[in-house]
Amino acid sequence: MAHDTGFVFNLFLKRKLHFFYENPVFNKITKVQFQALPSTKTIGLNSNFCIVTDIPDYLETKIDKNLKSWKTRTIRQYKGFICNFRGYENAKDYVKDNFSKKAMRSMVAKKRQLETRHAISYVFYFGEINRTQYEFLFDRFFTLMKKRFDVKKVYNRYLLEWKKYYDIVYPMILNKEASLFVIYNGKEPIAMALDFYMEDVCFGYIQIFNPEYGKYPMGDVAMFKRLEWLMERDIWIFDFLMGETYYKRKWSNMKYFYEHQIFYRSGSLSALIKLFFMVGKLKFKQFLRDKGILGKMFSMDRFLYKKMSKKLIHYDWKNP
Repeated sequence: MAHDTGFVFNLFLKRKLHFFYENPVFNKITKVQFQALPSTKTIGLNSNFCIVTDIPDYLETKIDKNLKSWKTRTIRQYKGFICNFRGYENAKDYVKDNFSKKAMRSMVAKKRQLETRHAISYVFYFGEINRTQYEFLFDRFFTLMKKRFDVKKVYNRYLLEWKKYYDIVYPMILNKEASLFVIYNGKEPIAMALDFYMEDVCFGYIQIFNPEYGKYPMGDVAMFKRLEWLMERDIWIFDFLMGETYYKRKWSNMKYFYEHQIFYRSGSLSALIKLFFMVGKLKFKQFLRDKGILGKMFSMDRFLYKKMSKKLIHYDWKNP
């Protein structure tokens, strides 16, 4: 699946802790530790080099004390964005503190227009959902992603792997490890979000909207409803995950950084050579990101769009 090899994605998608680390993982913002998780598979005994990617720096990790023959090197990478709700009584207080009065009035007015002109309802599927409804929603989710793909002409890493998400998310919803949030117009989904949970953290993974409702701030409406719902359940962190967008900057009140940790065996010449080249590669890529060259001036998503569009012709996500 997309992202499933990174540290944080292993945590909430696979519910596993990379084997280089010990339980528990600790949330430094809220002082809450995550439940103990089983380890991922170990690497081969002859391995002398390994890189663990995508470790949010607000999570405190402990390296396994038995790995005495290994050394580590930490390299800072891209930014992440968070809504930290601690200190706020409700979502309105959070919005009031982080948005201008003009922006708030505009958001409320357009939300009211949406609800007045359409038969709008908001539903969270968390802890229970029947299989028929689940299949219907996953199909609509794919349809909305494909529609956005065709309109924006930007690569979407989830479309060709949607069956894999379909297979894992249903039991996770029942176990309250994931949720589907849906904005309905009548019986038709017009906005959807797939989120995952670890203790008091919600990881905002995918959200999508019907472009036909583009005159309404669907992203803002969906975000506000999710904040309300999360705070009522004592979930105090909403993590937008990797990537920087205007939407994430607008809603977040904290920034953090992802780190990659490189593990290498002390005394191994080949491991030191690999370390030298990997550190140089990661620092150069981050330099390009910081200068706005990688991800802004040049985006792989647009480059990969044409290749993916051919694969999606007559593609059946249920039978890939």
